[in-house]
Amino acid sequence: MKQVYIRVILLLFITPIQQAFSQCTCSDGSSPDSVVYNQHYDSIISTNTAISFPKFSDTVGLLTCLRLSDTVTTVVNYNLENNLDTTEDYNFETYRRSQFTGPDGFFSSVVSPPKDYGPYTLGPYDPVGHTDEVNVGPDTVFNNNAHTQYFGGSSSYYGSGNVTLNYLTTSTFTILTGSDNAIIKLQAYTRLAAQLVYYWCPFSVLQTNLSAFAVSMKDNNVVINWKITDHQPTNKYEIEMSTDGKNFTDLGAGISTVSATGTNSQFVYSPENDFSGDLYFRIKQTDASGSIYYSEIRSIYVNNSQKQKLSLYPNPTVSGVNIQFVNNTGSEYKVELFNNYGQLIFLKNYSLTKAASINIAWPDKPAPGIYFIKVTDINHHGEQVERLKIL
Repeated sequence: MKQVYIRVILLLFITPIQQAFSQCTCSDGSSPDSVVYNQHYDSIISTNTAISFPKFSDTVGLLTCLRLSDTVTTVVNYNLENNLDTTEDYNFETYRRSQFTGPDGFFSSVVSPPKDYGPYTLGPYDPVGHTDEVNVGPDTVFNNNAHTQYFGGSSSYYGSGNVTLNYLTTSTFTILTGSDNAIIKLQAYTRLAAQLVYYWCPFSVLQTNLSAFAVSMKDNNVVINWKITDHQPTNKYEIEMSTDGKNFTDLGAGISTVSATGTNSQFVYSPENDFSGDLYFRIKQTDASGSIYYSEIRSIYVNNSQKQKLSLYPNPTVSGVNIQFVNNTGSEYKVELFNNYGQLIFLKNYSLTKAASINIAWPDKPAPGIYFIKVTDINHHGEQVERLKIL
């Protein structure tokens, strides 16, 4: 009988210390208030775990941005078994991923440094013996590893109810020496402390006569609608826009219609074709004396990465794939290949000048199936995900 082993590992975590972040500063330059939520998990063994936090109540104030801090400890045990009828020498490499994804493009990911194990000389496959296998571990891959990610306060994170993030914890293995038919078994235990902080500012003076202010997408354009009650003809209203929630530029005035209940206005903004990310909008009011007041800030996530920037061929493929760019002016690219379970199979960075394509030959051919290639433009902060079938 094969040996069955179970190890119970007790670990400690350290809660991250709250830090200030300039992007969350209120429009008047003051520091925002915050609301903090914590979640703690012991002995996570699932690859994917849904983690829910309460949304920020939009009756409290204006959500400017949020911060996710996590502290992770993961301990792993490996069992490597020779599946051949001959004695084989084995080396293998592995690394661990700790990753959060959430609504409106939220992404936070940490990968442990790759680590090599071996060499191990394993005898021929023996269903009842132990000379054909080796146990490795326990090995602490993440040891109170702390990571922080900031994100704009998009609409999915405020209101009533909960917002759910997906936590992915998984290992990737590569056989460096030996047979690809080796049997690798993994036992992993993760302790996670996750903290979500909402940074918010009080509603401004303009909120008293601003009865409606909404931002939405239509035909790849951002449509800003607002309504002013008790409108004063001497007041001037302009739309301001920001990409970081702090530094705003003037876009101009919208088209207004006066009715018995107030003044309804609309402004249509067309983002740049290659822009993807959060946009922040506010209304600037200037009265007859020159005094300036600002509304609360509304944000919306724009994803122009859906516009075709690259293509894959051949698709389906057998041995490799070529990534063809529609327009390439030179950049640094990160190429990742994920399987259907979200596990990272391939990762490599490429530097292109005038070349319009990347030719990839897998160092180890992935098993036949459906995969997803994610290409990240590191310099311009854009990304595109394409489906790839490997035969």
